Amino acid sequence: MAFLVSCSLISLSAGTPAWVTATLLMTAVVIHTVGELWHSAAGFEVSFALGPGLLIALCITWGRPGWYVVGALFALTGLAAPLAVRWAQRRRHARQAPLEAALKESAA
Repeated sequence: MAFLVSCSLISLSAGTPAWVTATLLMTAVVIHTVGELWHSAAGFEVSFALGPGLLIALCITWGRPGWYVVGALFALTGLAAPLAVRWAQRRRHARQAPLEAALKESAA
């Protein structure tokens, strides 16, 4: 709901006097920030609501080696994320290149 309200306020700011625009945009930024905080907290809660079994098995049952495994999993996912983003960007660029070439060709 916070994102809906903030986006609505941003859209309402078009074509208004400067002071109204500034007020709407500042209000939208605050509401959007609250929405992001709620979204982040909810995502964190869901991830831990679904992951306690794994954490219990690794950290409590295995002890110190389990903590090493959890740390390694965090490290691996942290290292994999940039690779996944670069892969997705390359795929997107590869799909856009023929389209851009066709548009240039049709404009010429």
